[in-house]
Amino acid sequence: MKCPVCGCEKFYVKDPDDEFDCYAFECKEGEICFEPDVDPSEAPGVEDDTETYCNRCAWHDKFRTLK
Repeated sequence: MKCPVCGCEKFYVKDPDDEFDCYAFECKEGEICFEPDVDPSEAPGVEDDTETYCNRCAWHDKFRTLK
């Protein structure tokens, strides 16, 4: 998966309970892989309707638009 604007392969989502907490991830072979410092049990779920942000440019939209 790549950003439709800049081609970046890294994205992030915001914590639904605290919009200032962000969780960076990549999608490798269809699997969401959070950064190594992120505890998977604390990371928010990423569903088709989760607002997803590019880590490089200003693009953001629902996760399903990346598929």
